[in-house]
Amino acid sequence: MDFPLMRQSRATATRSLCLLGASGSVGGTALRYLKRYPGIQLESVSVHSSIDRLREIFRDFSPALACISHEDAYDYAIDELRQDYPNVHFFRGADGLVEMVRESAADTVLTAVVGACGIRATIAGIESNRKIALANKETLVTAGPAIAAHSAFADGSSSGACIIPVDSEHNSLFQLLECHGSARSGSAGSALKSVLLTASGGPFREWSKEQIRAARREEVLNHPTWTMGPKITVDSAGMINKGLELIEAKFLFALAPESLDVRIHRHSVVHSMIQLTDGSFHLSCSHPDMIFPVAHTLHYPDPVPVAHPEATDPEFWPALEFEKVDEERFPGFRLCRQAMAAGGTAPAILNAANEVAVDAFLKDLIAFCEIPDLIERALDTEIQNTNDLEELIQADEQTRMALSDFLAAQSRSKK
Repeated sequence: MDFPLMRQSRATATRSLCLLGASGSVGGTALRYLKRYPGIQLESVSVHSSIDRLREIFRDFSPALACISHEDAYDYAIDELRQDYPNVHFFRGADGLVEMVRESAADTVLTAVVGACGIRATIAGIESNRKIALANKETLVTAGPAIAAHSAFADGSSSGACIIPVDSEHNSLFQLLECHGSARSGSAGSALKSVLLTASGGPFREWSKEQIRAARREEVLNHPTWTMGPKITVDSAGMINKGLELIEAKFLFALAPESLDVRIHRHSVVHSMIQLTDGSFHLSCSHPDMIFPVAHTLHYPDPVPVAHPEATDPEFWPALEFEKVDEERFPGFRLCRQAMAAGGTAPAILNAANEVAVDAFLKDLIAFCEIPDLIERALDTEIQNTNDLEELIQADEQTRMALSDFLAAQSRSKK
């Protein structure tokens, strides 16, 4: 049985790929895997502003389509790029992402762009009957109700669209639930009691609340386990990324919010676990490298055809230790759970506020400890119970505008 949103039985192994966000961490991992496994063609690709990275991709692959989502970067480089790569069709900006997805001939769209700009591109892939390898949190956090209500995922739909999660925790959870037949009507589904995602705990897992409040920028960006972009690294330091992942899991696997939780597991060997009603736990484990979930997603439903040299035998694993998230030290995680329970526009508001706050922090406009304060301020509004995409995006945009205006006024008052 399929998960209602994923419709994984429609999936076929990837032969050609449209990669959105090639200059980011997940996008880089996907390119690393494509070099190792040449059976998948890179048909189209996007970067945000890294023209040098795009040139490297042209050197290593031969995509027919390319998008530069940062409009100023596109305008600066496009004449020279067209001269150097006359056979490539270039696209500009966030609208260009959507246009490229629609024109792409690839059978799979890997959405690894960061931020809400990935929502419409993902929907374009769904409406083009593609397999979506989903690595963009905001698609489900902001627009989850609209995606779940999309006609492509309705019972009896003839659409070929499906969603397979790339994120390491969701991908491992997908594999666990498939192994145990825990689709909504599966034989083991009634025995499923709870789902636990794991978190490394970030750089502040042993810090006191007072130490975290005084954290400096360089300390926030020093993640002990994963190499990621700055926005996701900041989210991880405040455990907000894990709260966003809970919201994603709710939609991906049609789970009740109360059945979802997180455990801090500093070594990142276990990525997810499920508890059955008999009290037993089943765990999904692997070396902490994103190449595992990327490869699984691209090849699904076929097995991954190559062995990963990063794989390690359990005898080399550290001791497995787990602890609950301290919501006093990580209030952003508490706010994510609050938004997940509220539903409707609450997750969209939370995500938009977090993006604005993290951007302000990275520009040294606010302290790290002010990020959850700004999110809480944004959530102090009327929540609309809706699954309409435009209403969800409107909530996102209004939150960004209101919080940006607040920060601008705050900055003026300090001068």
